[in-house]
Amino acid sequence: METQRETVAKFIERINAHDVGGIVALMTEDYRFVNSSGDSFQGHHFMREEWAKHFDRYPDFRIHVNAIIAGEEGVAVFGEAEGTYTSDDPVEEDDHWRIPAAFYGIASAGKIAHWQVYADSSVVFEIIKEHTHEG
Repeated sequence: METQRETVAKFIERINAHDVGGIVALMTEDYRFVNSSGDSFQGHHFMREEWAKHFDRYPDFRIHVNAIIAGEEGVAVFGEAEGTYTSDDPVEEDDHWRIPAAFYGIASAGKIAHWQVYADSSVVFEIIKEHTHEG
């Protein structure tokens, strides 16, 4: 039987491979995602669309793992998240970001039931804001 740590590592591998189908296949039916702003989402169809949009927006998105701590209740992952924001504007060097991030996963029977992101995403939001044109 696969451990929670192994399931979380497999989930991160699918994220880093931008494998939307593989990510969704690793979700439990009641999978819950909590983003860095604390917003909570559920549903395979919704998450499939959101991951696809995420990889379109950040085509080089990647999670870098520095440490994993597995407990009985879940798995904490510490590292960094990285990507380059793309929009209709030309991509500039400043559109790339890399921020410290932590992730908390709860796995059951080889699937992820809960995935939560802890990061100060203000750098990413500032890049997006720079590309938002009002008119």
